[in-house]
Amino acid sequence: MFILFLCPFSLQAQVNGPGTTGANYEKIGMGARAAGMGEAFTAVADDATAMYWNPAGLVLARGTQFSLTHSEWLQGVTDEYFAFSQNLQRDGAFGGSLQYLGTGTFAGSLEDSQGNYAGVGNNISASSYIGTAAYAQRLGNWFAGDIFRASIVGIEISALGQNVSNVGNSGVAFNIGYIFEAIHRTLFATIVVTDLGSDIQTFAEPLNANLGGSLQLRNFLLKDDQNILALDADGYIDTGFGFKLGDEYRLNFGRNGVALRAGYRAGASLDTVTNLTMGVGLYHKFDDFDAGLDYAYVPYGILGDTHRITLNIIVGGNPIPPRVWAAPMSGNAFVLGPDKMLIKISAKSESPITKWKINILDGSGTLVRTISGKGYPPSRYEWDGKNKDGELVPQGDYSVNVEVTDDEDLTGRAIPAAVNAKWVPKKVPFAYTYGVSGDLLFDSGKPDLLQRGYDAIQQVVTQIRKRFPNSVIQIAGHTDNVKVAPHATFKDNQELSLLRAQSVMAYLIKSGMNPNLLGAVGYGDTKPIAPNDTPENRAKNRRVELVVSGTIEVTADELIGEGQKLMTAKDYKGALTDFLKAVESDSRNAKAYHLAGDCYLILGGKDLAVQAYVKSLKYDPDNKALRDWLTQYAPEALAAPAPSSEVKPDVKGGRTVQDAPPSSAPAAGPTPGMPGMPALP
Repeated sequence: MFILFLCPFSLQAQVNGPGTTGANYEKIGMGARAAGMGEAFTAVADDATAMYWNPAGLVLARGTQFSLTHSEWLQGVTDEYFAFSQNLQRDGAFGGSLQYLGTGTFAGSLEDSQGNYAGVGNNISASSYIGTAAYAQRLGNWFAGDIFRASIVGIEISALGQNVSNVGNSGVAFNIGYIFEAIHRTLFATIVVTDLGSDIQTFAEPLNANLGGSLQLRNFLLKDDQNILALDADGYIDTGFGFKLGDEYRLNFGRNGVALRAGYRAGASLDTVTNLTMGVGLYHKFDDFDAGLDYAYVPYGILGDTHRITLNIIVGGNPIPPRVWAAPMSGNAFVLGPDKMLIKISAKSESPITKWKINILDGSGTLVRTISGKGYPPSRYEWDGKNKDGELVPQGDYSVNVEVTDDEDLTGRAIPAAVNAKWVPKKVPFAYTYGVSGDLLFDSGKPDLLQRGYDAIQQVVTQIRKRFPNSVIQIAGHTDNVKVAPHATFKDNQELSLLRAQSVMAYLIKSGMNPNLLGAVGYGDTKPIAPNDTPENRAKNRRVELVVSGTIEVTADELIGEGQKLMTAKDYKGALTDFLKAVESDSRNAKAYHLAGDCYLILGGKDLAVQAYVKSLKYDPDNKALRDWLTQYAPEALAAPAPSSEVKPDVKGGRTVQDAPPSSAPAAGPTPGMPGMPALP
């Protein structure tokens, strides 16, 4: 490329300065935008006028672009220019242009045989044309490596001709351009060689080599603005070196934009003042296309001023936002606390990704947690089930929303990854008693199980197996207080009750039950369920009980349901136990805290009730009835920080003690208090 840059000066021996080359209309820069920037445009060329300035820039021109320029040139000469570009996939592009310059008609001059002026002749005219076609490609799509990914080349062929007083000449020319994108969409360096072609009427074309650079900064002074500073160094074979400096500042306002431009051309004009250029551009985004109108003012001293107006149309080619995907790696459900949800993330973008963000929303769309960072997102994200405050979230459905933003401020969003967070069911002890009448199972004073008792026992066992498989069963025998007959084979009621329990146990083992889960005990007449004062009551006491015990996994909702049943039966201590177990299972369950507070209030523990209500309000802040109650009866509780510990009943009565901190869920309705105590509204 440096050889090409020096090539024009090796040819200077063939020319003698300005006016010694042909087809100099090729030097007239196209496009009002470039003219307003002092024609320092080879490292900027990102629109259809790249057809003139640098064919490699076609890759930077998005979509399909059309550019139409009208120039009011010196001494009434007009110049018309049309260009189009088409961006292809994989960073390729092509384009074409047409240029026509016309002088109009003017009076011709005559000369005699000695070459002296001989008066005015017929009107004459002059015109020229240039037609071009070009192709450009980013080398990174052909070759591997960062240098090739940052390199763009373009080549252009032109057919040109001129007609002066009905005498025509034509030729061809080639333009070659190279762009190196040192910093993506920010810093560019270029080398361009233009008008490398055939002679026109024995005159060489104005061969030129150019070195250029541009610095393009977004969000320069304000959000969504852009500033471009560009510098070009030209070397023509006829006029030698020249330098050009240009700047463009653009502001965007939604669909509209305005650009201000200024330029300086060293060594290209007649005096210092005319080295300056200026221009302005107006832009608007329509629904189906973008349109822009540019104007440039370029003075030429005593030769006059020139004006250029360009209309630009861009169809399609809007930058493609980054694409991002997010999905759970192993199922969409996890257990809060011991487990974590692992989300796999992948992102692709035509431009470098500058930042990423992960938003976790609950089922109602409320933001639970946000995680963000710079650069590309992690390939995996592990959510520990906690919110922004570090607390475990309530169980339920959640969505993990991943978005990434590239350096063009375009944002891509993944389809939300749906996950379900659930609490570990709590293991709670249980003991249920199934009683069967002894008269149904045994003859009076006998320990042997009757045939009719088999069916009764089997019905009970079927229920137990269904509800509590693999549970421990203790078979307890009971009698009334009537003493055993003197001739009996057992000495007392306790021994009789044990033998009866063992008879039932033997039947269960014979029917296939695990003997390791069975036990037998005889209580005799020591645990009556009715007074032994009537035959009917003594019959009630003659019984066999199957006591089933063990632990069972229950959810917070199931525990709340059991507790509400106990409240209906006015067993407030038992209900409180269930509600506090529900809090252990789901430690942010506002409903469990609320109902626990109701029980405390009924049992006379107002202070503990207030603590429970404050916790409930923390996790259900929209519960107006509860807030009103606290405002009326415990206003100091609303002013103080929420208690950090859950409360649990002391096993020795209705008193309570402090225990571990809690954590999440929905609210319950109020329960009336006991007489003489304030009730929830």
